Amino acid sequence: MKRIPLGIIVISVVMFFVAVATDIFWVAKLVGRPFPKTMPVSLTVYNAFAIPDLLMSVFLYIGAIGLMRLRKFGLVFSLVAMGMWIFDSLLVLGITKLSRIDIVGFSLVFAAFTVGYLLYKKDVFN
Repeated sequence: MKRIPLGIIVISVVMFFVAVATDIFWVAKLVGRPFPKTMPVSLTVYNAFAIPDLLMSVFLYIGAIGLMRLRKFGLVFSLVAMGMWIFDSLLVLGITKLSRIDIVGFSLVFAAFTVGYLLYKKDVFN
């Protein structure tokens, strides 16, 4: 049994909880108890994020499980999910004209760090 690096454990836990939070956000909207809007955009633009966000959460779950098992599919799904996360964060920054940099900035730093760290540790995955 291989030893799992601490960085991979931390990344997996964060990915899992981000996926859970994303699912809670959109399920709450679906059942009629939405969170307050955080972006000054029309409802159609806001709702256009639902399917990509839910797909990203599926990739985050699969990636987190694969990372904890040190499997290649975990690396691939995690990198795809981080790419989606970076795109989503940059899109939010573009829409809000950098007014949400205090929230989205941390997400961008985490996603960029994760991509770099996983590429650095890619030899750990079989």
